[in-house]
Amino acid sequence: MTTLNNFRTQVNTSISINKISHANHIVFMGSCFSDSMMKYFSNFCFSVSSPYGTIYNPITLSQNIKRAMTENMFSESELLQNEEFFLSWFHSGKYFNKSKDLLLNTINQQQVKLAELIKKNAKLFVTFGTSKVYEFLENNQIVANCHKQPNSKFKNRRLEISEIVKSWRSILNQINNTVIFTISPVRHLKDGFIDNNKSKATLFLAIDQLCKEFDHVHYFPSFEILIDELRDYRFYASDWIHPSNEATDYIWNKLSEQIFSKDTSLLIKKIEKIRNDLSHQPKFGMTKAYINFISETLEKINNIKNQTKNYDWSNEISQINAILNK
Repeated sequence: MTTLNNFRTQVNTSISINKISHANHIVFMGSCFSDSMMKYFSNFCFSVSSPYGTIYNPITLSQNIKRAMTENMFSESELLQNEEFFLSWFHSGKYFNKSKDLLLNTINQQQVKLAELIKKNAKLFVTFGTSKVYEFLENNQIVANCHKQPNSKFKNRRLEISEIVKSWRSILNQINNTVIFTISPVRHLKDGFIDNNKSKATLFLAIDQLCKEFDHVHYFPSFEILIDELRDYRFYASDWIHPSNEATDYIWNKLSEQIFSKDTSLLIKKIEKIRNDLSHQPKFGMTKAYINFISETLEKINNIKNQTKNYDWSNEISQINAILNK
């Protein structure tokens, strides 16, 4: 089909990797787009984790991973107190606690878990959001999040390509895990269109260099799919910045075509059918037909459990049992 008849330009999404299955664990790191993709994996019963929450810059991510691999745990001096809560300079606001000891215990447990997962060959899905960083003036440390502290406490700058490459090269030389890099299609328009494009360009060139150096490192063009292939404000949320649900569905389907085997894709379809069945609302209440329908859904779950051993179906089973025991 010609471009004219197709009414769009299509992005080449092919990546050559060992296919991902439900036996694998996938660690998601980076921007909010990484979180969006993780929700799809989780919904389709993959084993997933996000050890740091949303972090936009590549340096904090690499530094956190290095610390996990070298068992260099976070300490009290790396926390800040914002009103009654403690937060970490190296994590998103997802991690907070009124007790600094409990917060440190939580984030350091995540470090231990990440180190174990890397040793067990977990897949890493990493999304860079921006090359703009904020350095805390007290110690010149790049932070993950300013946590609403005054701007006067920080200086901001754009990373050099070589900084990103050097920081990630030191990690990738030590591991053989499959790493899939993406660049978030979400534009950071507070910096303006021009500075946003310069920031994204820095990320593109850094990832390109890493892909050239390491066979286990790959790039998936989520940015290009939204910006160049979909290329229409219909595919954006109401803020005109974040991708819409239709856009993330489309990107997920494109990613799925590349990273899953036929067997895994078939299994995903079975799980999708179960999810649809669970969301079904009976028109006439608890009829015999509906009881049979929901009982068959329970049977489908029991039949599929051995193929999704890393996923806990207990919530779904409890949901069905609660219906059947009414």
